[in-house]
Amino acid sequence: MITVLSGSKAEARVRLLESRMASVSPVILETVRSILQDVRTSGDDAVIGYTKKFDGVALKVGEVRVSQDEIDHAYGLVDLDFLKAFEQACENIQRFHECQLEKSWMLADEPGVFLGLKVSPIPSVGAYVPGGTRGTSPLISTAMMCAIPASVAGCRRIVVASPPNDEGTLDPHLLVALGELGVDEIYKMGGAQAIGALAYGTKTIARVDKIVGPGNIYVAMAKMSVAGLVAVDGVAGPSEVAILADGSARADFVASDLIAQAEHDPQAIAILVTTDRTLAQSVIKEITSQTKKCRRAAIVKKSLADHGAILVVDDLDKACELVNRIAPEHLEIVTTDPQAILGRIETAGAIFLGGYTPQVLGDYVAGPNHTLPTAGTARYASPLGVWDFLKRTSVTSYNREALENVAGSLDMIARLEGLDAHADSVAIRLAKREKARPTARRTARTQRIAKPKSSGSHRRKGT
Repeated sequence: MITVLSGSKAEARVRLLESRMASVSPVILETVRSILQDVRTSGDDAVIGYTKKFDGVALKVGEVRVSQDEIDHAYGLVDLDFLKAFEQACENIQRFHECQLEKSWMLADEPGVFLGLKVSPIPSVGAYVPGGTRGTSPLISTAMMCAIPASVAGCRRIVVASPPNDEGTLDPHLLVALGELGVDEIYKMGGAQAIGALAYGTKTIARVDKIVGPGNIYVAMAKMSVAGLVAVDGVAGPSEVAILADGSARADFVASDLIAQAEHDPQAIAILVTTDRTLAQSVIKEITSQTKKCRRAAIVKKSLADHGAILVVDDLDKACELVNRIAPEHLEIVTTDPQAILGRIETAGAIFLGGYTPQVLGDYVAGPNHTLPTAGTARYASPLGVWDFLKRTSVTSYNREALENVAGSLDMIARLEGLDAHADSVAIRLAKREKARPTARRTARTQRIAKPKSSGSHRRKGT
């Protein structure tokens, strides 16, 4: 079911994981391009047509957007326990993300100079919420993880798209969740056509400025295709977990967490890196036993057989090295002293410390965002956060004296680049009016530019 590897075989698996960004079939790419072009040219009609083709639901244009009556009706279909659980999760997610909120700032520590950074919310964002595979519900947790940071950031318009079920509506739990989250618009549309509608806009769906949220390969490729026209949060691959464990870890806990990751998808990746061969063998026994009780056992078995592995290494130094090379989406550290290991980890989307901190906490209720970099992109990417819904605009103001102080340096660099008009746009401001003749301007300017003042330091203080 899951393979134990060590030595050169473990090294070979890690090398494979380092280059795990999946290749995409040309057929899929062409299908996505065709859908996006159709949505761009035919708008609502294309969205309706693809909803019928792929989701088997015939909707009218006026039915694509969820009405308030549908949301109100959904409240009567969910119980109080769900609302309590949802509320607790939202409180934790809200509290965590409020700490990420950036503020505008200014520098005014040089005479005549004002510099600053104006932080503003992205006006309009769209979140894609997957509809769930057969036998599962839409990912309500994804709705929370997308909508809450957007709300904290102050986005004026938050839109959600999710594929309709067989009845042509959305799961009542999702509708209630979106109602509680204060989402402005909800659309019953999925797949690449939903991404196209959000990016291009249609007669009834206004375009957004940024699209976030995970989806299948068609959604991922659609997001990649529209990136630039709108911002996107990244392209999500299969979900991943790596568990770094020593002999102090409980085999049943470790096995359970590997299974939890594997049940996502046959392509999901679940890796144990351990210094203890006895633990490795015990984890295999636990996986065999626990999988028998798993509703998605077939998916778990395929995932672990095709993409799972237990890597046995000599020491924790080697374990940390392999984990950093794998750059997993999720990392659990289950050792005698997890805090001591934390500082040695450079690449992971989210880190969970200790035997009683399973990765699934991050999926639902802990507070940090579960939309994370996958496929090794944790080497340079970050989790979805409030920062993804903010944009930053620099602000600059100089008076004449301050401009004089830097004019010489600017003139030197601009002319070195061959951009004389750049230099002239400063010179014209400093030239005396009676001597600002085109034929004499260059010589006069050179004589008048003051040498830049030497501050002795480039350190600046922010306020």
